[in-house]
Amino acid sequence: MLNQSQISALIQQGCNSSDWSNVILAEQCEPDRFRNVTFIGNVSVGNNNGTIQSDGIDLPCGIYNATLANCTVGNGVRISNIGSVVSNCTINDNVLIENVASLVGETNASCGNGVELDVVNEGGGRGTLLINQMTSQTAYLQALVRHNMAFTKNLSALIERKAKDNCLGTSIGENARIVHCGAIKNVNIGPFATIHGSQNLENGTILSCPEHPTEVGEAVFAKSFIISEGAKIDSGAILDKVFVGQAVKLGKQFSAENSMFFANCEGFHGEAVSLFAGPFTVTHHKSTLLIAGLFSFFNAGSGSNQSNHMYKLGPVHQGVFERGCKTGSFSYVLLESHIGAFSVVIGKHFTNINAPNLPFSYIHEEDGASKVIPGMNLFSVGTVRDGEKWPKRDNRKSLIKKDLIIFDVFSPYTVEKMLLGRNELIALSESTPKEKAFVNYGGLQINRLLLRKGAKYYAMAIARYLNDKVCSRLSELLEQENDWEKTTASLKPQSQLQRTNEWTDISGLLVPREKLAELEEKVVSGSISSFDELLNELQSFYDGYKDYEWQYVYEAFRKEYQIELESITKEQALKSIDEWQKAANSLHSMILEDSKREFGNFAKIGYGIDQPEEETDHEFASVRGSAETNGVVQKISKELIEIQERYQQFTNLVITNK
Repeated sequence: MLNQSQISALIQQGCNSSDWSNVILAEQCEPDRFRNVTFIGNVSVGNNNGTIQSDGIDLPCGIYNATLANCTVGNGVRISNIGSVVSNCTINDNVLIENVASLVGETNASCGNGVELDVVNEGGGRGTLLINQMTSQTAYLQALVRHNMAFTKNLSALIERKAKDNCLGTSIGENARIVHCGAIKNVNIGPFATIHGSQNLENGTILSCPEHPTEVGEAVFAKSFIISEGAKIDSGAILDKVFVGQAVKLGKQFSAENSMFFANCEGFHGEAVSLFAGPFTVTHHKSTLLIAGLFSFFNAGSGSNQSNHMYKLGPVHQGVFERGCKTGSFSYVLLESHIGAFSVVIGKHFTNINAPNLPFSYIHEEDGASKVIPGMNLFSVGTVRDGEKWPKRDNRKSLIKKDLIIFDVFSPYTVEKMLLGRNELIALSESTPKEKAFVNYGGLQINRLLLRKGAKYYAMAIARYLNDKVCSRLSELLEQENDWEKTTASLKPQSQLQRTNEWTDISGLLVPREKLAELEEKVVSGSISSFDELLNELQSFYDGYKDYEWQYVYEAFRKEYQIELESITKEQALKSIDEWQKAANSLHSMILEDSKREFGNFAKIGYGIDQPEEETDHEFASVRGSAETNGVVQKISKELIEIQERYQQFTNLVITNK
């Protein structure tokens, strides 16, 4: 309790309180570091000696020109120039709060937890509750797994419990910086976070950590939100009922409502409504609207948009863009639509597209008709570049990476889609009369002459994947055990999925569908009864991916080549590496040619203005380089050489084995 001399000193410095007995200062707290402070209710303040940096200048800790109501203030804190009040907040050590309109907390504020978002379908029915611990997988389970009412009910219950556990009032984490901001109400702010120039923040949580501080910048409006560690929201972003995942960047007047953005997403200039943006969803351009859809590893071209409203029963339609899709400038997709993985959409499409079994395709518009070239993206250098860049661009630095991400471009998920697509294309080719120029497929037209070619592309990619996995496993085992029979016997999986060919993508996590079904049953039965247990189950799927993948490869190889791997002969193994080499050579050669086209004459059109051809070539080389010096081209060329080396190494390993 303050003594009379301390109270007198505080009053002389412009401070006041209706009841000084409710004001508690730490023993080493310096009274002369309080100026023009009004204390309301119970206020305690820690040690205030020392300095803290603001806008590059070291300023004394303490409280200046502020009203505090029912607050606990830690050590080494500076609070200065508060427009109205700082109330009902726990302010931890080494926090700076300066030039802020208001910082208000209410008792047991939820701080965004428990708010329901209408994601994927703007009309509702896929309500997803915000919680601090949300991951892309748990959000997917809430929003997309809706066929089992008992599962939905139990899942919602355990998430609601977690949301209530998070409602502990308003606090400011240690080393946080809140400067030059407008009103902040019922917002939890994590340690080391920086809030600089925000306009209005209400009912939210800003998670942060020393390893990856979160930033909320100038002119940001956010209401009913949760922002995760390492995110950066700035330059006039407007958020209403939004979840922001780890290392996400939103800004440049981007607006979003009823949307979720998971790890490493980026949103600038455009608009999102009822968007489920799985990991690495990127939209950078004005006039781009992403609405009522499921996306991941996605890149939106400028002006891309979709329609979810037929002006009949409301905005009830939705879309699925499987992982790795791209849209060209001013593309348009009518929802409902389902686009296969790693496909490119160019032009405007006024039919409902349903082509999940045609991954790696090129969907384009021609004379008002929607057409598709199956498998064309398999030999695009862009697909290769995408697969390499995502792991490198995982900017999450938090000790716990919440979203579980399998980066593989070729996986049981995409390969099984190609198997189905190949078989469908072959069947269409066999049943289509030669006089027919085009075949209708899922709202798209396929040139009859491309049916066999598309099937061939898929077959090539399937052969490369399966034989690559088998030969890699054999090589690894043969280097450990120089006994062919023992080696091949260990190729048989210790356990076997019942349906190895059925896989799903849980927003970045590739998993056998039967494992997802097991999870559903555990939630329904109550054996998973807490959110933490749910996270542990999902983590087990992530940890088991390589084992599940091998089970898929084992069974798919058996069906494709009629070979039981535990009985594979040396001759069959040599044939397998030969098939891998041919497929890998063919695909890599096509990718190499595709990359070299970027250095052809068309690429020089914008160079050497009003200059003769020789100067044009020199300028192009100085700006773009050449095929001989380009890193991507050289890497692909090197990989072609490595294919031959690997072929020879494996052959020698098999031949010399006992």
